[in-house]
Amino acid sequence: MRDDLHNPGLPIRLNLGGLELSAFSISGLATYVTVPAFDACFDLGHCSVSASHQRNVLLSHVHQDHALGVVRHLTLRSMHGAKPSRIFVPAESRDGLIEVLRAHERMEQRTPQDLDAMVRGVSADEVFALSPHRTVRAFDVTHRIASRGYTVTERRRKLRAHLVGQPGEAIRAARERGEELYDYRDETLFTYVGDSTLETLLRHPEVGESAVLFLEATHLPGTSPDVSAKYGHTHIEELADLYARDPRALASPHIVLKHFSMKYGRRDIEEARARLPPGLRERVTLLIPPEP
Repeated sequence: MRDDLHNPGLPIRLNLGGLELSAFSISGLATYVTVPAFDACFDLGHCSVSASHQRNVLLSHVHQDHALGVVRHLTLRSMHGAKPSRIFVPAESRDGLIEVLRAHERMEQRTPQDLDAMVRGVSADEVFALSPHRTVRAFDVTHRIASRGYTVTERRRKLRAHLVGQPGEAIRAARERGEELYDYRDETLFTYVGDSTLETLLRHPEVGESAVLFLEATHLPGTSPDVSAKYGHTHIEELADLYARDPRALASPHIVLKHFSMKYGRRDIEEARARLPPGLRERVTLLIPPEP
């Protein structure tokens, strides 16, 4: 075990695509990505006080290293008098998660919360609002248990071309005539894929075009890709091969690789990135702490 890489209480801070993020991810230990701009956490294998400030928790699946922090999230928000947590979880796992949360309430002799309202099951291809201008599209992910990925889009508006540069009086007149003043477009800001085989990217090629993309790379050279497939994970060499076949599949300007096995040290992980093909390597951020 590498202590410098394996402390989930020390989040890694990133600024990518205009988003400030706090994150940590080591396979079997803990994974979480906190995005304050979205008021959201993506997975919550460990919950810090700062993570509890985000109301929304979007779980990719309910393995303990991705979901164990939910108990603390609910407790801390209740202690602080914050609005109730909103937990999004694959629909197939909703009832089981509620049972676990109820068991903790009984053990701690706490006042029961309205978990039926707080925990929402999410189906593949479901779209739901994260905020007035941001929506989330859930998609199916291939792993050992029911899993979802999440893409966040933002509705943005732009003054129509014929009105750009016009004086305020002209724009007001157009509004009074009932003209539409703006063109609207949905911009993909962020995609989070939890534990997954490469099959997810093949099935959802649009994922690779997100402005910021979180992907797993549990296994590195020295481990067979067959091991990754057996346990529902991705090998970093599979990503390199995919890019060689179709660069558009990994077109995101910011790709964060995470969820490295605990058996790897810093040098193993950095050398694996160095072996990625040019054009991909430069856009990859490794989710490991900076060297002390």
